[in-house]
Amino acid sequence: MIWPKNIAPFDIHVVPINAKKQEQVELAEALTQNLEAAGYSVLVDDRQERPGVKFADSDLIGLPVRVTVGKKASEGIVEIKLRKTGETIEVMQDEVLNSIQILLQNQED
Repeated sequence: MIWPKNIAPFDIHVVPINAKKQEQVELAEALTQNLEAAGYSVLVDDRQERPGVKFADSDLIGLPVRVTVGKKASEGIVEIKLRKTGETIEVMQDEVLNSIQILLQNQED
């Protein structure tokens, strides 16, 4: 299931792959703060679970956008997935907000 953007309980799901890696946790926190400051509601999966469990749960929750913070976190790179189309892109940390805005706007067209 994928919630329509206008009734989803959250706008964006931020998933740090390994909660034991400090750079992933810090990047996830920074992204969450920036996204919330821009008016998005964000759900963060900060559990100590395997990546497969987190992805499976994320798919079940069905939020419109998932931001994955993984092994490229030390370079400031994250993956954005638009759930409706399955489109994924890798972007730098400072491009996340603009990228999500563009992806969501294109989804409405």
